[in-house]
Amino acid sequence: MSEGPQVKRIAERLQKVLQGQIITDCSTHRENLREFAAGATGSRICRVFCKGKHIFLEFSTEQFLQNHLLMRGKWRTIKGRLLLLPSEMWLALEVHNTTVCNVNGQVLRVLDADGLQSQLHALGPDVMSSECTREHMIHGIRQHDTAIGELLLNQSVLSGIGNVAKSESLFLAGVHPQAAASALASQKLACLTEFIRYVMWESYHAGGRWTHRVYRRYGMKCYECGNRIVMIRQGKQRRSTYFCPSCQRA
Repeated sequence: MSEGPQVKRIAERLQKVLQGQIITDCSTHRENLREFAAGATGSRICRVFCKGKHIFLEFSTEQFLQNHLLMRGKWRTIKGRLLLLPSEMWLALEVHNTTVCNVNGQVLRVLDADGLQSQLHALGPDVMSSECTREHMIHGIRQHDTAIGELLLNQSVLSGIGNVAKSESLFLAGVHPQAAASALASQKLACLTEFIRYVMWESYHAGGRWTHRVYRRYGMKCYECGNRIVMIRQGKQRRSTYFCPSCQRA
């Protein structure tokens, strides 16, 4: 699953290829995108940007494309044009002699200006944005009694954090994932917000790869204390959280 660092890198790559370009051809297999594809041909892509785990493309037709890659989605850039669009490609945008394809898009929807603002407003501050300060993050977390390991995945509170960043940040900050968010001491909360940013940018600068200190290391020895890493499931979706019960005491 793509989290903030991977999505940011993908959006930056799409910016270089698509932003400011005229779409010479747009094709799709998806019934809900056919009308959009027909209208997009000949239009200009004015802007490519992201917020959290979401990528947005702004077209000169005053329409916006919103994409969430979830587990299997990706973007591919192919030299030349495609004579036949493979079934797994949800959308193909042709610019010059390059075709940019959304593969297994998972979430790919067309928005108008009001719809865009609604989607952006529903997302909390992007933790990788310079506009998201430590104070913004602390304020958002403090409003909730939810277990911190569950809360960090709530994209309406803070956007961009996924399972990996959550587990790694909590470990580095020494915070137990089942601790109530609102009960965290100010110093501990400030420490956590700094490590969230650290883990996200660490992955970004590593090309989207993660350093696994606890994530997917169930049963293995903790690098810090030697105790065994455990895994619990949290929230309604039963998302996995990895932690060290010795370094992250309740």
